[in-house]
Amino acid sequence: MKKFLFFTILVSLLLHAEINLYGPGGPHTALQEIAKVYEKQTGIKVNVNFGPQKTWQEKAEQNADILFGASDQSAVAIATDFGDKFDPKEIKPLYLREAIILTQKGNPLKIKGLKDLANKKVRIVVPEGAGKSNTSGTGVWEDMIGRTKDLKTIANFRSNIIAYVPNSGSAKKLFLDKEVDAWITWLDWAKSNPDYGDVVAIEKDLVVYRTFNVVLIKNASQEAQDFVKFLSSKEAEQIFKKFGWFR
Repeated sequence: MKKFLFFTILVSLLLHAEINLYGPGGPHTALQEIAKVYEKQTGIKVNVNFGPQKTWQEKAEQNADILFGASDQSAVAIATDFGDKFDPKEIKPLYLREAIILTQKGNPLKIKGLKDLANKKVRIVVPEGAGKSNTSGTGVWEDMIGRTKDLKTIANFRSNIIAYVPNSGSAKKLFLDKEVDAWITWLDWAKSNPDYGDVVAIEKDLVVYRTFNVVLIKNASQEAQDFVKFLSSKEAEQIFKKFGWFR
């Protein structure tokens, strides 16, 4: 009788178990699809909370099991904002994706690459945390155009940036309102929103890659640990791949 009662309680706990993830927009599209697959297989609900950090920080402090990031540099900043609940040294990079140029539909300015953005009259928007926002876009444009090792090209590129925004959501608004011609963003944004604009690949010698990563809360539940393992499974990998991520 005691064994049966223990088993019943265990099943009940599993049926009502939930895992809470928090992180930026972008990786959420793959995670939401993976969460549905995982719940179907295990009965464990995975809640994917996403957006600018300020919109979920308070809630995450109460019940976050896992933080996810869209770059290692921003993930360290996010994890650090939670004091000693998450250890930045335990951040695990799982997938990569490339930076891209998103142009308006039809690519009316015939942009062919990053150097074109310096050589033509183009209105550019870049996500840039500026010490206030933990965004994956911080420093990306400089990392790439800086590889030209040409100060004039770098200066020309900078002069064409008309907006530094705190996150991709802000960049999206400017882009969809057609206030800018080009948005320095990530392939997963374009894959998740194919109607936004046209993707232009960045020159192979200039392009950078940043990661999708996760970090578990200290003393994480077994359910949370198992879900992190599932993120590296073949099933999860195929979903990530669909949204532009690779290993």
